Amino acid sequence: MNTLLIFIVRLILGVVFGILLIRMFRPEWTIFHGVITGVILVGLAYGMTFFRKK
Repeated sequence: MNTLLIFIVRLILGVVFGILLIRMFRPEWTIFHGVITGVILVGLAYGMTFFRKK
C-alpha cells in the first residue's frame, strides 16, 4: 500500500476513535476535543513505530 493511503486510513480511524473516547469519558467536551485526541493518537502511533524501528 502507498504510505499516503496508510496515513489517511490511520488518520481517519484515529479521529473516529478519538471522538468515541471523548464522547464516552467526557460527554460535555465538544467534537473538536475528540478530533484533537484522534490526531494525538495518530502521532503517538507514528512515534511508537519510530522508536520501535531504532
